[in-house]
Amino acid sequence: MKSRGLSPLIVAVVGSILCLISVGCITNFMIMRTNQQIAAAQARIDATGIDWTEGTKQAALKDQKLATVQVNAAKVLWHEKELALMPQFNETDRYTAWKQISHELAENLGPNIERWIRHSGVTPVTAITLDPPPANPNGVTAAPLIIPISGGNLSVAGDFRSILNHIVKWNNFNRLVLIDNLSLKGNSPFMEGDYSAEVIILPQNGDKLGPPLAQAGGAGGAANGASAYSSSSYPMSSGGGMPGRGGP
Repeated sequence: MKSRGLSPLIVAVVGSILCLISVGCITNFMIMRTNQQIAAAQARIDATGIDWTEGTKQAALKDQKLATVQVNAAKVLWHEKELALMPQFNETDRYTAWKQISHELAENLGPNIERWIRHSGVTPVTAITLDPPPANPNGVTAAPLIIPISGGNLSVAGDFRSILNHIVKWNNFNRLVLIDNLSLKGNSPFMEGDYSAEVIILPQNGDKLGPPLAQAGGAGGAANGASAYSSSSYPMSSGGGMPGRGGP
C-alpha cells in the first residue's frame, strides 16, 4: 500500500508558518511588552522634569553633600540649644533619669521661675506650682515632658509695656517655655496680664531608653517621694539672679 505522508514542501511551508507564529508571539509577548514597560518608565522619568544626564547626577551628588553639611551644622546648633535650655535628663538609665527629673521639678525649676518673674519687671499674682515628677523610675518614658506652670495659667501685674516686655523676656529664660493665650485687663499702669505657660523638657537619648526596673517602688535616693512643687509663701520672695545651669 502506498504511503500518503506529507511532502517535504508541505512540511517546509508548515514549519515556516509555525516559526513565523513563534517569532510573532515572542515579539508581541516579550519584546513589545518589555519595550512598552521601558517606554512607560521613561515617561515617568520625563514627567518628573529631571534630566538624568551625567551632569545632573554630579549636581545631585553635590546637593547631597551640601545637605549633609547643613544637617551636621543643625545638629551642632541643636546641641548648643540643648545645653542652654534643657536640664540633665539622660534616659539611658531610668533610675538616673528619674533622679535628675525629680530634682529639676521638685527643687530647681519652681524657685528659678519665681526669681525670674520678679526680675522680669512685673509683680506675680499667682503662686508658682508644678506637677510632681514620675512616682518611680518606670514612669520615665521617651516622650517629651510638658510641665504646665501653675496649672497652665499665670497672672502678672504691671503697666502695659512692662507686661509685654515680660512676655518677650521668656525667650531669655533658661528653659524652653511655650507662652500662649495672653489677655490684658485694666488700665495702665494698673494692668494684669493672664496667659498660659508650659515648660517643655526633651530627654537626652530618648531613643535609647533604659529597661524597666524590677522593683522600682523600692528605689531610694534623693528623688524618692518627691512631691509637686508649690510656692512656700505669697508674695514670692525676691532675690537671686537670672536662673541658669549651676545658678541659684
